[in-house]
Amino acid sequence: MTSLHRPRHIFSDTESRQERHARRRAISQTQWAREHTINQPADFSDVAPADRMRLLQQYGDFSLAYSTAVQPLLKHYGDASGYIAYRQRWGVTIALGDPVVADQHRAAFLAGFIAKFQRPVFCQVSRSTAEVLNANHYRVNELGVDTSLPLAEYSLAGKEKEWLRYAANWVQRRGYRIVEADFDSVDVDRIEAISEAWRKTRTVKTKEVRFLNRPIVLEPEASVRRFFLQDAAGTMQAFVFFDPLFRHGKICGYVTSFKRRHPDAPPSAEQAIMKVAIERMKAEGVGEIRLGLSPFAGIEDGQFNRSWFTANLFRWLFSSKMINRWAYHLSGHAEYKRRFRGVEEQTYFACRTQFSGRPLAALIGLCGIA
Repeated sequence: MTSLHRPRHIFSDTESRQERHARRRAISQTQWAREHTINQPADFSDVAPADRMRLLQQYGDFSLAYSTAVQPLLKHYGDASGYIAYRQRWGVTIALGDPVVADQHRAAFLAGFIAKFQRPVFCQVSRSTAEVLNANHYRVNELGVDTSLPLAEYSLAGKEKEWLRYAANWVQRRGYRIVEADFDSVDVDRIEAISEAWRKTRTVKTKEVRFLNRPIVLEPEASVRRFFLQDAAGTMQAFVFFDPLFRHGKICGYVTSFKRRHPDAPPSAEQAIMKVAIERMKAEGVGEIRLGLSPFAGIEDGQFNRSWFTANLFRWLFSSKMINRWAYHLSGHAEYKRRFRGVEEQTYFACRTQFSGRPLAALIGLCGIA
C-alpha cells in the first residue's frame, strides 16, 4: 500500500532525508492535496464519498462540515446515516468538528466512536457536542470563537463598518474590479502562483495548516464560490473562496475557506472582496457567512468540567508575544474578525485527561506545523 505520509511517486524510498526535505519544500499546497488524494486507498474511509456528500447536504451547517467530507487523509467513522471525521497520530485519535448526523443521533454516534477508539480527542466541536462529551466524563475546554454574520439583519452602514466601505472604494478608484468566477474563466496557474507567493510571506513558509484547515484545491468543487480581485489590466491579484454550509438539503450559508493575496496586491484587497461577497450573498437571501475559527480567542471556560492545564496553555498561547510574533498572530487574527461585528460562537476541545500534552502534540503534528 502506498504510504499515506508521502506518495511513492513523489518521494522515493531510496532518497535521503535531506533530499526528501528539499522535495517537500518545493511542493505546493495544491500539489500536496492532489497527490495525497490520488494515493488515498478506496477503502480508507468507512463511509463512501457519495454518502458523505449526501449527509453533508442534510446536516453540514457548521464551519468545518465541508472540510470533513472532502479533505485528503481524513478517515470517517459511521455509515449511511452519519459520520465522524478523524485522523490518528502517535496513537491518538482526533475527531474533527461535529458528527455529520441528525441531532437525535448525535449522542449515539459519539458513544459508538468513543467505544471504538477508547479515549479519542475532539477538536473544534459545537456546544451541543460538548454537552454530550461533558456528560461522558470528558474535560471540555473552550478552543476559540467562530464568527457568524447573520445576513438578514447584517448591515454595512455605520462607523463600525467604515473600514470595509473604505477598502472597496479604494480599490475601485484605482481601477481594480472584483468578480465572482469559476475555474473555466480564470487563470488557474495564476491562482496557484498567488497562493504560493502568499505562503512565502507567512511565518511558517514551507507548510500551511492542515486538518483544522483543508488544503487549497484548484479544481471545480460542488457549491464552492470564488471571488477574485483583478487590477486594471485584468491580472488577478487576490481571492477569497467560500465553502458551502447545508441544512435539510439546501445551502444555508457559506464559510470563508481560503483568503490569499499577492504581496504586490493592495493591503485592502481581502476587505474589499469580503464587502462585495457580503452584499451579493445578502441580496441572494443567503442565511449567513461564517468567518471561521479565531483560535484561543474569547476563552472564559465557565461552562464545563475542564482541564486546567489546557485552559492555561490556550490563554498563554493567545497572549504570548513570542507566539504572536514568530509562530502565528493569534490576537491580530481574532481582532480582524471582531471588526466585522458578527455573532461569536464558542467552540470546544475535549479530552479525557487533565494533562493533554500528548493529544495537543498530536494535533500540532496533524496540522503540519511541527
